[in-house]
Amino acid sequence: MIVSQMPIIRLKEGEEKNMKMKSHKVLSIILVMAVVFTGINFSAVKTYAGTKSSYMKSYNKLDKKCKKKFTYSGSQYEMNKDSGEEYKLWDKELNKDYNKIKKALPNNKVKKLVASELKWIKKRDKTAKKAASGWKGGSGYTMIYNLSLTKQTKSRIKWLIKNYA
Repeated sequence: MIVSQMPIIRLKEGEEKNMKMKSHKVLSIILVMAVVFTGINFSAVKTYAGTKSSYMKSYNKLDKKCKKKFTYSGSQYEMNKDSGEEYKLWDKELNKDYNKIKKALPNNKVKKLVASELKWIKKRDKTAKKAASGWKGGSGYTMIYNLSLTKQTKSRIKWLIKNYA
């Protein structure tokens, strides 16, 4: 039986260290390529996990703007109009945050969030109608209804930030 022998290669001093460094570089390159080609999006993970402060900064900026702009000191018509405008701003903020958060979530959490949002919308509308029911037929009904929507929407934004951002 013929057995072939592998030649023994003797490395010079320092060559072993160089080979180890080269193999580490190759492994690093392979790892980077694996991440790139598998489509792992670390920025999305970071967006999901690390932006509570940016969401709250946006919330606080809008809150400050609304307190300055909407004083509710004019006629009932003006207050009704202002309450509608303020609600629209908060609803826009909610939708912006909701969509950002939704994009960053894994599918199983998206389904849970969507179901929660639909349930919340029904409750929000029911609560607003109840809050304004004492004003039915009166000039203040619209304002009370909108203020209830605004209050609940602001609360929902904070809830989304706390639980998902």
